[in-house]
Amino acid sequence: MGVTMKRLVNALILFAGLGCKAESRCDPGVAYGFDNIQPSANLTWTSCFDDFTCSRLEVPLDYSNRSLGTTSVAFIKLAGKNATVESPSIVIIPGGPGGSGVGLLFSYQALLGPIFGEQYNFVSFDPRGVNNSGLGLDCFSGNVEARLAFNRVYSTGVTNVSSTSLEEQYYSSSIYGEWCNDAVENEPYGYYVTTPAVAHDLLTFIEAEAEVAGQSPSDAKLWSYGVSYGTVIGTTFASMFPDRIGRMILDGILNADQYYDNGWSDSVDQMDEAMEKFSSFCHSAGPEKCSFWGPTPANITARIDGIIYQLQDHPVPLSRVRDRGLPTLVTYSDLKTLFVNTIYTPLASFPGMADILHQIENGNASALAGMFERLGSEPDAGRVIRCADSYRRNKVATIEEFKSFVEYTVSKSKYIGDIWPIYAETLACRSFQPQLPDSIVAQDPIGLDRPTSFPILFTSNTIDPITPLASARKMSSRFPGSVVLLQEAVGVSRYLIFYNYLE
Repeated sequence: MGVTMKRLVNALILFAGLGCKAESRCDPGVAYGFDNIQPSANLTWTSCFDDFTCSRLEVPLDYSNRSLGTTSVAFIKLAGKNATVESPSIVIIPGGPGGSGVGLLFSYQALLGPIFGEQYNFVSFDPRGVNNSGLGLDCFSGNVEARLAFNRVYSTGVTNVSSTSLEEQYYSSSIYGEWCNDAVENEPYGYYVTTPAVAHDLLTFIEAEAEVAGQSPSDAKLWSYGVSYGTVIGTTFASMFPDRIGRMILDGILNADQYYDNGWSDSVDQMDEAMEKFSSFCHSAGPEKCSFWGPTPANITARIDGIIYQLQDHPVPLSRVRDRGLPTLVTYSDLKTLFVNTIYTPLASFPGMADILHQIENGNASALAGMFERLGSEPDAGRVIRCADSYRRNKVATIEEFKSFVEYTVSKSKYIGDIWPIYAETLACRSFQPQLPDSIVAQDPIGLDRPTSFPILFTSNTIDPITPLASARKMSSRFPGSVVLLQEAVGVSRYLIFYNYLE
């Protein structure tokens, strides 16, 4: 997904009840959950989670038809050490879709000041449908058994794991949308979670913030940093409101047109480059630091390929798996899941992958147990947002389109190509019927013929296995005056910040 992005989404989701710090007593004047904060059309900040302030901002369900009512969006703010009320707020736009900005800010609070500068306030939010914000949709309406049954029939393994797996995945995928469509009958606006609606919510936020500061709402500008799917929110905002860009840094760029088309094909372009770096880095690190070391990078690559072929033909039965003590079968799909999880953060994850490969080579495959099975464990928010965004433009709706997508990804990546179609879950959208108004649907290609009020800074690693460099260049070409900043590195998210850009 966004891309994106199961690993990012799962890592950044913050459960609604954070509670107070273990080493402190709860302050009765401080909120420790958004349920205790009253939604308001004004930006009313309440002390929360000891070091933050929080707000639930009321926003229209549909900005073109306000008679439909409102929902609430959860915002959280951390003041920089040298920030004042007049200081700009840098809005951290979370990834996903389905990622929690509340969790993101909470998790990375210690890094924000050193990265951006202590003269700013730092704000993030849970987009519509996510975690602490309104319109959260449970497609299975609490029916855990039904959800597990769907996962069993749909998540059968990598797309070409058998002669019938592609067809099984395609036809079973319709079940998901059908359950979501049924759930929306009890939550009639559950699909009003599209990215254009979220972009408009950000405009509402910056205007409300300006009003609180005694400034003109019509002059308010968005200062923001977006990563992964957050770059789609950013480029969508820039397309809708080009005169409202204060400073915008977008890092790890998704091709927004492919996102809205439900294509995701660009994402496989640099996956094998990233995997090949494992062999060269492992060899350079030496046997003391890389447990899967070999005398040459080619030797390491050949041994990885050998493990792939081995598991493809001979899955490994385990009579008992660690603490659960249950039997299972380690498969080729588990190995491919290891690969796709690792390339999100290769420098951090390569040592762990080396250890697992070393164990497999020595006859112990238990570390892979259940790895593929855990892919379907994320909340519905990511799928619902993505499917609502793409339902009019979905290019992976027919079985012929799905087969073409699979053929392309397999041809581009021998390591990730066969798991990417099921991992990205493009199929989950094919039976969605959102019936959304034009006002909250992306109508045109993202980008403008006129420049934004301040040039956008796009940043990318030279080898990005999920949000590739080509996507950064493509999106930058849509925004006159924008630039692409490159870092010689491999991985997805970088947090490349230049102080003079923010000044």
